[in-house]
Amino acid sequence: MQEIKDKLPKPRALKKTEKVHEKVGKIKAKLSRVGWLYNIKYTENKEKGIVTDISWERIKEREKPKGEYFLRYTKTAVSENNIWQVYNLTRDVEAVFRCLKTDLDIRPIYHQIDEFIEPHIWLGITAYQIVNYIKSVLNNSNINYSWTTIVQKMESMQSSIVSVNNNNNEKIYIKLCTRSTADQIKIFNALNFKHRPFVRKTKVVPQL
Repeated sequence: MQEIKDKLPKPRALKKTEKVHEKVGKIKAKLSRVGWLYNIKYTENKEKGIVTDISWERIKEREKPKGEYFLRYTKTAVSENNIWQVYNLTRDVEAVFRCLKTDLDIRPIYHQIDEFIEPHIWLGITAYQIVNYIKSVLNNSNINYSWTTIVQKMESMQSSIVSVNNNNNEKIYIKLCTRSTADQIKIFNALNFKHRPFVRKTKVVPQL
């Protein structure tokens, strides 16, 4: 909203009345949970059919009453700050395991025999140890992303293999790797990894 307002005096900016209303409407639809809390007013030049200013105010009457959250802990000698840290740690562990269970395909467990169930559990525990180490190293470099955010930022880092046949009855395999984004470079630098494990690899295989 502020960006739209700041651009109104500038030439070639979005200022046509219907276009501004359409743009603001899309923003409110995208952020529907908070959009209905605001009353938006437009100052228009009806002769030119443009918007010259936008203002908005939050309608407090529409806000839901804010509740309070209580944490109860059995250890009376522990400080409130430490209780809060333990609580946040528990939430973080649960969030990591939710992500790992899906990514490692260890949920649900269909086995009914202990010797088959235990590897699934230990796989999740081992993966969490690796995640915890990665997050610890990143925290030392002031990168405090959650594991879900890290996975989302790293998703675009992919490799692909392209295969083609040439006239000499040979198949050529070309392996390519995407370029790292700015966020990925920060993570790689913190972990002391290469920005790209490889650039391009080509292999020619004769066909029988």
